[in-house]
Amino acid sequence: MECRYCRRVLKTKSSLKHHQKTTKYCLKLRGMLDKCLYNCYCCKKKFAQKAHLYDHLSICQQNTPYVNELKEEIRELKEQIVVLKRMNKSLEQDKKDLLKHSETIAKQPRYTQNNKINITQNLAIFNKTDEDIKKLVQENYNKDHLLEGQRGAARFTHNHVLKTKPGEKPIYMITDKSRGNGKYRVSPNETVIDNGMIGLSDKVIPTIRKKAAIIYRDDFENELIQSGFNELLQEDVSEFRNEMVKLYNKAVNKAVNKAVNRTVSKMLRNVVKRYPQIEDIDHIFVIED
Repeated sequence: MECRYCRRVLKTKSSLKHHQKTTKYCLKLRGMLDKCLYNCYCCKKKFAQKAHLYDHLSICQQNTPYVNELKEEIRELKEQIVVLKRMNKSLEQDKKDLLKHSETIAKQPRYTQNNKINITQNLAIFNKTDEDIKKLVQENYNKDHLLEGQRGAARFTHNHVLKTKPGEKPIYMITDKSRGNGKYRVSPNETVIDNGMIGLSDKVIPTIRKKAAIIYRDDFENELIQSGFNELLQEDVSEFRNEMVKLYNKAVNKAVNKAVNRTVSKMLRNVVKRYPQIEDIDHIFVIED
């Protein structure tokens, strides 16, 4: 195949495309040489391909000050990450304290109904009816949940009953992790303070027990299933409550880390714009969940 610009003959179409994108004399004939070159930030030498620029950077005599500058900028970014993590922990604690204070204010009679609504505006209404929960249990509760007893019931509740779509407000919030207290809204004007998560457990566990009984009946000789079923029958729901707190903490930490990652990635992308040869740097400092 012949290049229509420089008349060079190439064997394949892919070779022709590569030639037209990277060959200097062909680019020069088309007046595109300056647009397609990669410049070394140290010595200003030009390269037609990015790979050639990377190879050159490792031997460029003027590269040392540039590398030192990059290392210093990376060090500063690491320090900013530490500061951001501390700020997020502080914000999480402030949010918890503010929530407790808001609940205290809401109980005082001198405040109007509108003030009470504003205090809980970060919660959506708990709109799952008994029939909705029954349907969710029938369709999603299984043997794996039963094997974990109350912990499995908590995992099911977190993943199916309380799950909301991305961007939607939560329908249940844990307000005191040490005591396992929570709250949810039943109407625009009424919020239920759920001490010990008794209200939540009363909504889901009786229905779960019925489905668990069916699973247990079909495999009653399995000792692990028997143990999980017996745990579900207990009136004490402390295991359910503890597991719900763990799942809540994990969800909160994930949200915090996501916010930190967004901030850090934005800063790192600004560095990449200045120094394209380190375009993968925004994957280095991702904070794991």
